[in-house]
Amino acid sequence: MLVPNSRIIRAGGAVIAVAAMYFVIRSVYGYADQLAEILQRPQFIVVVVASALLYALALQLVGLGWFTLLVSVGEKAISPACALRVFARTQVYKYLPTNVIHLVGRFVLAARYGAAKDALSYAQVMEIILMVLASGSVALLFSFSFLLKIGEDYGVGRYLASAAYIGAAIAALMLAPVVAGRYFKQSRKHLAFSMAAVSVACYGIFFLANGSIVVLLVHFLYGPTIEWKMVIGVSAAGWLLGFVVPGAPGGLGVREAVFIAGLSSIGIPAAAATAVAITHRVVTLLGDVLLWAVEFGYRRWIAR
Repeated sequence: MLVPNSRIIRAGGAVIAVAAMYFVIRSVYGYADQLAEILQRPQFIVVVVASALLYALALQLVGLGWFTLLVSVGEKAISPACALRVFARTQVYKYLPTNVIHLVGRFVLAARYGAAKDALSYAQVMEIILMVLASGSVALLFSFSFLLKIGEDYGVGRYLASAAYIGAAIAALMLAPVVAGRYFKQSRKHLAFSMAAVSVACYGIFFLANGSIVVLLVHFLYGPTIEWKMVIGVSAAGWLLGFVVPGAPGGLGVREAVFIAGLSSIGIPAAAATAVAITHRVVTLLGDVLLWAVEFGYRRWIAR
């Protein structure tokens, strides 16, 4: 069987990212007047800043999930506080070309603090797998009725879909002891599974918190919606697709395209959906920069 090389994968990802960005730009241009009216509402800045603070706090769950994976294989060189500082310092790297540079930066910086490369390699591999599992779970569970309808239209029954999902989730968790066994002695494998479950919980709560922020933005920029579960599902799906498409820094373009298409599908006007997508990007960018700024200020303070 032929396996596509990395250049083909990157090229394909770049094409998807460019197409998604074009879709977003076209939406912004097409609804420019309506967007300007929506974004000039009173208290807009207050809502954005408050959402950015909430997002920065929610991101700590991702950092704790990563630290939990390190602990599960016996890493003791860095403390929880040190791990969160490393996480905060490198989050902004995801806006550099490709969308995984922040993971590389975290690996390098944590190694400088004395963390073992085997433990960092394990944590990095499992974080990717478990973040995809957590985001996919939130996307499926909160938009299950919508996906179920689509599946039934194509002849996929609910029991088959549910069994496939549960099987995939168990397989993802079972990878923890398998991957741990590659790097570490046998005694670490039993702990890897349970700690991987803790990490998934951290990631899952993060996606729920992020989805709640999107619900807040929808409420402010459009109005109350009874489809709040779908909004959370769309937010998780946007993160997931933005992450797995190579060549999209921070999921730029891909995430916004999913937001616009997903929110529009549940009855939110395209102009409002575009406003939510753009505002959420500003919120997440501010949240990442805020974490970096706090960590940078702390380093300057202790240096004195």
